[in-house]
Amino acid sequence: MDIGVFNAIRGSRVQGRRFDIITNNLANVGTAGFKRDMLTFDQTLQESVRTDLRQGNLRLTGNPLDIALQGDGFFEVRVPDGVRYTRNGSFSLNADSALVTQNGDPVLGENGVIRVEGGNIDINAKGQITVDESMVDTLSVVTFVRPELLRKEGLSYSIYNGDKRDIVKPEEVIVKQGYLEESNVVVVEEMTKMIESLRTYESYQKVLQTFDEMTYKSVNEVGRVQ
Repeated sequence: MDIGVFNAIRGSRVQGRRFDIITNNLANVGTAGFKRDMLTFDQTLQESVRTDLRQGNLRLTGNPLDIALQGDGFFEVRVPDGVRYTRNGSFSLNADSALVTQNGDPVLGENGVIRVEGGNIDINAKGQITVDESMVDTLSVVTFVRPELLRKEGLSYSIYNGDKRDIVKPEEVIVKQGYLEESNVVVVEEMTKMIESLRTYESYQKVLQTFDEMTYKSVNEVGRVQ
């Protein structure tokens, strides 16, 4: 394959993937705790998807079961396949008085599944949960020595593919009751990148079209020259 054609095809594929990532970012602009993804390249130009873990803005909701993290860290959640991690603190209570995510999965505390039975729920900056002035549990909030090994699984969950010993307690994190962390997607920036990606993709398509026309002429016209 001609090197020019190869580069144009590869460029088109990269821009197509970048466009899909940007589209997903924009689709989740309203998802609490969502972190935008980016297409990056290493020194050998191998591409990979990296998640931008920067803090999103905190929005006051007044709901005592909405919980945001200010600083580094993730909530631990139990799912059928094990433990997952999330920044989406839009929680509620199920029929068994367990604190659960929007997907119905239990949120973990230092003593396991958190159960809240009572009326007045108070969660302090350290994540300590008090119900009717009685201490119940403390939210399990963790961070990672190698955060680049976090992989999104959907439903606002991530899985850590590193060593379990690299899962540690964050040094600086503040738990905010009655708040939700907004997505860190900036719509204007993502729209600008989407337009750039689309234009670059179109440019590669024009290059491929030019190569096709040149090949056609070389096969069908050059041989006829007398």
